[in-house]
Amino acid sequence: MNEKNWQKIAFNTTRNFCLITLSLALFGALFYSWSQKRRFDAARLDAKRATVRVSLQLERELRFAQDIALAIANDLSSGRLSDEEVFARLELDIEKDPNLSDIGVAYAPYAYAEDVRLYAPSVTRINNELQQSQLEAIYNYTRPKYLWYLNTKQRGPNWGEPYAELKNPESDDPVVGFYTPFYNSTGENKEFRGVVYTEYSLGKFQELMNSLKLGRTGYGFILSESGVFLYHPNEEYVKSLENIFNITYEQESEDLRDNLIKALNNEPVETSLSDEVTGQSSWLFLRQLDLNGWTVGIVFIQDEILPDTLTTRRQVIWLSLAVLWCLISLSILILRAYLGNTKRLWIVSSIATLLFALEIGFIWYLALRGRNYTSTRDLLLSQTGVQQLLAPQVELSKRLNQQPPIYVPTGVFIQSLDFATSNDVFITGYIWQRYRPGIHDDLSQGFFLPDALDGNDLEIKEVYRVEETNSTVIGWYFEATLRQDFDFSYYPFDAKDVQIRIWHQDFNRQDLNRQIILVPDLVSYPVINPKARPGIAEDIVLTKWNLADSFFEYEFKNYNTKFGVLNSVIKTRVPELHFTIVLQRDFIAPFISRVGPIMIVVSLLFALLLVSNDDNAMEVLGACGGFVFIVILDQITVREEIVTKGILYFEYFYFVLYFFIFLVAVLAILLLSEKKLGFVKYKNNLIPKLLFFPCIMKLLLIITILVFS
Repeated sequence: MNEKNWQKIAFNTTRNFCLITLSLALFGALFYSWSQKRRFDAARLDAKRATVRVSLQLERELRFAQDIALAIANDLSSGRLSDEEVFARLELDIEKDPNLSDIGVAYAPYAYAEDVRLYAPSVTRINNELQQSQLEAIYNYTRPKYLWYLNTKQRGPNWGEPYAELKNPESDDPVVGFYTPFYNSTGENKEFRGVVYTEYSLGKFQELMNSLKLGRTGYGFILSESGVFLYHPNEEYVKSLENIFNITYEQESEDLRDNLIKALNNEPVETSLSDEVTGQSSWLFLRQLDLNGWTVGIVFIQDEILPDTLTTRRQVIWLSLAVLWCLISLSILILRAYLGNTKRLWIVSSIATLLFALEIGFIWYLALRGRNYTSTRDLLLSQTGVQQLLAPQVELSKRLNQQPPIYVPTGVFIQSLDFATSNDVFITGYIWQRYRPGIHDDLSQGFFLPDALDGNDLEIKEVYRVEETNSTVIGWYFEATLRQDFDFSYYPFDAKDVQIRIWHQDFNRQDLNRQIILVPDLVSYPVINPKARPGIAEDIVLTKWNLADSFFEYEFKNYNTKFGVLNSVIKTRVPELHFTIVLQRDFIAPFISRVGPIMIVVSLLFALLLVSNDDNAMEVLGACGGFVFIVILDQITVREEIVTKGILYFEYFYFVLYFFIFLVAVLAILLLSEKKLGFVKYKNNLIPKLLFFPCIMKLLLIITILVFS
C-alpha cells in the first residue's frame, strides 16, 4: 500500500472519529441536561399531585363531618329530633366517622329548659372509647373568649379556628371543628337555640399527611383560614397554635408571606424558596380548600432530588472525554498531521499531551468540588427535618407499646482538632444538653463518646449550668482521642469526615420503657448551613487541612447485641447523633513536593529517549537504573507519611514511571540489537518520541478516571 493510500485512510478514520465524538459530546450534553430537567420536573409534578390529592382527601373527610352536623341541626330545627334523643343521636353519628374526636350540641341559655341556664350534651372519643359528658360542666361556652359559639350565633355555619382541648384529659392536642346553628321549630320567627358541632383532634391529620412521599425531609402542613397551623411535623407549632405569619415576620421572609396571602385568597401557589439559615433550596406548593378556606402546603427539598456526587461526576467525566477526543481528532484534521509531516506531528503530540493534562486537572477539580450530602445522608438542618426523620421511631414505640421517645437537645462546639495518627483524632471543645422539667425528670444528665480510645486521653467535666425559663442547660468541656475510619485512596485530593458520635447515658435503660434520642440543639446556632461551619471555632488551627463543612446528622445503626439485658430486644435502626466535620486536604504542598520530582524524572527520561542511539545505549540503561532508585525512595517517603492498607491514587504515578523507565530501557536494548524493528528504525526512533508524553498522560488519565469514578 503506497503512502497516499495510507494518508487517505488516516484522514477518513480521523474525520469519522471526529464526527462520532462530536455527536457523542452533543448528545451527551443534551441527555445530561434533559435527565436533570426530567428529574426535577418529575419530582415537581409528584409534589404538585400530592398537594392536590391531600386537598381532595382532606376536603372529602371534612365535608362528611360537616354533613353530620348540618343533619343534626336540621333535625333539631324541624322537630324531627327531640332534645331527649340528642345523646343517642350523637353516639350514633360519631360512630360513622372514626376520625371525629368530639360531637355535641350546645344550647343557648335557657333554650333547653326554662330552669336550666346551660345544657350541652357531648360525646368524646377518648382512647378509642366513647364517653358522654356535659360541656357546661367543664366551661361556660357562652363567654366571649370561646369564639366558636359566638361566631356561629352571629355568622351562621362555619369552620372555626383551633383551640385548646378541654374535654379530653388524655390529649393535649388542640381541636378544630365545624359549627352550625339550630333554631326553634315553633313560632313564625326563627329563634336561635344553640350550636351543633363536630370536632377533630389536630393529631388526626398526622395520619393523612404521613401518607405523603416527599423525600426524607420534605413535608406537608395545613393552615386554618387565618394561618394557624392545623398540622405540621413540628408538633410545637400545632400545640402552641402558632400562626405562620408570625414566623414569616420573625424570619423576615417577605416572599413567603406574599405567597401565603395569595394562597389564602384562593390562588394556587408554586414557587421556589431558599433558606439562608439552612442553605437548602425547596419548592413550596400551596392550595386552598374550597370547602372552608383552609390551605394545604407541601414543601419539597430540591437538594434531595440531585444525584449523589459520584454519579454526577461520572456523567460529567464521560461527557468531557467525548469533547477531549473530538478536539484531538480535530487538531489532526486542521493541522493535516495525517500527511506525516514531522513538525506537525510534534504539534499534535503537544496538543494531545496538553488536552490529556487538562482533562486530568478537570477531574481533580470535580473531586475537590463540594459534595452533595443531602441526597445520600440524613443531615439535620431544621427542626422540621429532624421530626420527619424521627417519625418512624414514634411509630415503632407505638408498636412496641412503649411511651413516646424522649428527645434531649444537644449542641457541640469544637475548639481544636489534631491528628494523633492516620486514624486517630484528638478533639477538644464543649458539649451541652438542654433538660426541661416535666419531660426529662427521670433521666440522668450526661453523655459519653463511644469512639473514645483511651481513658487517659478522655476528659469530660461540667463547666456551667444555666437555669432558663423552661429548661436547664448543662455544658461540659471535653478532651478525647477518637478512632475514625478514614479513606486515603484519593490522596492528595482526599477529604476526611471527622464524626463525633454522641450517646446519652441512659441509652439502654429499660425501666423508662421508651427510647432516649439525642436531637441537635438547632436554636443555639444562628446559621445551620454546613458551608457556614456551625459549631466550629473561627480561629481553629488545622495543619495540612482546610475546613470545608460541619453539620449534625443521623446514622441509623443496628446493634447485634442486647447489651446484657436478656429481656430486652435487639436494637435496630437506632438514630445515632453525629456531629460531622468535613476536612479537605490542602493539596498544594504535597502536590508540588511530589509532582515536582516526578516531572523532573519524566523530563530526564524523555531527554534520554531523544539522545539515545546505538553508541550510548548502555549509558541509557545505566541512567534508567538510577531513575528507578530515585522513584522508589520517593514512593517510600509517601508511604511513611500516609499509613493505609490500600493503594493511594498518587502511588499510581510511580507505577506509571516504573513502566516507562522499563520501556525506555527496552528501547535501548532494541537499539543494541543487530536486527532493529521498523518503528525503532523509522526516522531515528521518531514514533516512541512522539508518543512518549501523550502515552504517559493518557495512562495517567485512565487511572484518574478509574479512581475518581
